[in-house]
Amino acid sequence: MERTYVENLKVGEEVLLHGWAYEIRELANLKFLILRDSTGMVQCIVKGIDLMKISSELTLESVVEVHGKVKKAVVKTQYTRGDIEVEVTKLKILNKAEKLPIHVNEKAVEPTELSKRLDNRSLDVRKPKVSSIFKIQSTIINSFREFFFEKNFVEIQPPGIIGTSTEGGTDLFSVDYFGRKAYLAQSPQLYKQLMAISLEKVFSTSAIWRAEKHDTSKHINEIRQMDIEVAFSDDMKIMKYLEEAVRYMVKKVIEKNKKELEILELDLKIPKAKYLTYAKAIELLNKNGFKLKIGDDFEPEAERKLCSLFPNTVVFTYEWPIEIKPFYIWPKDEKKKVSGGFDALYGGVEISSGGQRIHLPEVLTKNIKSKGLKPADFQWYIDSFKYGAPMHAGWSIGLERITHAMIGSDNIREVTLFPRDRKRLTP
Repeated sequence: MERTYVENLKVGEEVLLHGWAYEIRELANLKFLILRDSTGMVQCIVKGIDLMKISSELTLESVVEVHGKVKKAVVKTQYTRGDIEVEVTKLKILNKAEKLPIHVNEKAVEPTELSKRLDNRSLDVRKPKVSSIFKIQSTIINSFREFFFEKNFVEIQPPGIIGTSTEGGTDLFSVDYFGRKAYLAQSPQLYKQLMAISLEKVFSTSAIWRAEKHDTSKHINEIRQMDIEVAFSDDMKIMKYLEEAVRYMVKKVIEKNKKELEILELDLKIPKAKYLTYAKAIELLNKNGFKLKIGDDFEPEAERKLCSLFPNTVVFTYEWPIEIKPFYIWPKDEKKKVSGGFDALYGGVEISSGGQRIHLPEVLTKNIKSKGLKPADFQWYIDSFKYGAPMHAGWSIGLERITHAMIGSDNIREVTLFPRDRKRLTP
């Protein structure tokens, strides 16, 4: 007999199920076993001397094989299919679980603290609410790919080991590369630009590493990043791509993850978009109790305030000051000292930054020097723009950050499968 998944069970069928023992409840002459597989949970009724004897060895999260008949029923157990139950005819324990270090079924106990959950992540993801997060995240990254494939973008694979700082900062993880100093990539930025000036429209999904010594609820040191870069595009055109992509990703989550959204008690809606110049955003924040001046970056509280002023909206702030944007961002108006750089906020946090890039070698060299960097360290990059480079623009979205924003989690580690921060290197 072939295995049947919980979501496909139908009344009257004889079935074979494989899964985990999520909950075990015993009465005088029968036992209720809640079996969980990757598609859901179902209540199984165990009765009879032989079956009760086998089930007496059952422990929570043991891997089991169940043969039985599907019957109509009204079941009110949380997360379990409410329309059916399985009357067990054969029960086999495939792998008995030892005493659990954390509770998977937290219905009757205090929730486990996050640190201990992360220490036991393979158990933690068995919880319906936690697995729902990562099923949603899977939809997010796949819909990102789908969106740009449909627009004839080329997927590229940038390197994870680089010889030069991408952002010009010092917060990189260094590695010994056969006796030479190299770094873990803090962004695919320079490499996606070099592909966009030849292939026109490119995107990538890759891990990046940032060595900032953060201890906040929205920063981690290893990130999954979703990037695009487009030739013959400026900051305004590229922001439109971002608006449409975020709306598409949210739409797909609403369509494909109805069950997960219900488990997480989320009423997700496709967001609107609002475009503000950086100067206008400063003015708006100052009218709402902040004391900011041109040249200031936005602290988390300011980001949350902008999002609260425009609920369920992707808020774009563009034409940021040249001085606080990276060396590769186009100086849009040098007299006004504004760049072609932008940030995007959603769900109370910054989900993306991007903008128009510098495509002229002489301007790039000048900008690198203005940031206190050495053009010689970037010569391979500068030289690439000498051979017919069109104007181009792009952006990146952190996968964990947009998941964090979309589901409203308290800590980005909740939506990171195996977080890497200053204190955590395992599991």
